[in-house]
Amino acid sequence: METKVTFIYDYKSIEIPKELLELQMPDMEGFIDFQFQTLAEKHSTIELPEGQKHVLTDEMVKKEDLPGLETVEDYREAIRSEVPMVIVSEQTHMILMNYLMPQLVQDSTFEINDEEATEEGRKRLLAFQENAESQGLTLTEAGQREFGIPGMDEGQVRQYLLYLGRTSFLFKVLAQEYLKRQGQTFDLASYSSYIKDLADASGMEEPQVRELVPVHVYMEEVPTLVMLDEMSAWIEPQIRFTASENTEAD
Repeated sequence: METKVTFIYDYKSIEIPKELLELQMPDMEGFIDFQFQTLAEKHSTIELPEGQKHVLTDEMVKKEDLPGLETVEDYREAIRSEVPMVIVSEQTHMILMNYLMPQLVQDSTFEINDEEATEEGRKRLLAFQENAESQGLTLTEAGQREFGIPGMDEGQVRQYLLYLGRTSFLFKVLAQEYLKRQGQTFDLASYSSYIKDLADASGMEEPQVRELVPVHVYMEEVPTLVMLDEMSAWIEPQIRFTASENTEAD
């Protein structure tokens, strides 16, 4: 039996916990000062007495050859605008992968080939284990680092990886059906158009793009990425920076 989804829950009906959507801005002045010091130390040719700080100059900023940035004030404003966007992007990804996607799978209904789903979990575990070994880490050390839970033991890491692999597999099945119901197909005919569009957008030759995105990857993985992008676009506008003593509400 092939695994298939029989009911797809509306992800927009899933309530995201308020604490995930409300963020506090970090100490921006402190962060900017740290970035200024790092760049000034990189380009300074003067050795200062201990405790004395280097001063960032326009010339130092120009040496970085950053598009549109020529002065210290340009650099300051770039940091001010970029940091919130990075924070929101990272939080969106965290909510998507750690909360919304697993919740959508849980709230939907599947006819599951357990052998197939379990095998996907094992693949996830094996790939993670091999990557850990390549970094000289035990499975437990890598799991604690990846998932940010210092108290995880090896058994818990294994179980969580098996769960992630199974959930990702079911979401892949769900995404393909979801997009199919919307009239989006991922077959050989649409693959040719996809490669052409990607080649035009990237400036690469079509054979190069086909090497990077073989047809089996397109048919199996791209639907997942398309649906994840759609879900991200729904999450991101909901994230807000809340007021604190050092920040103003966004």
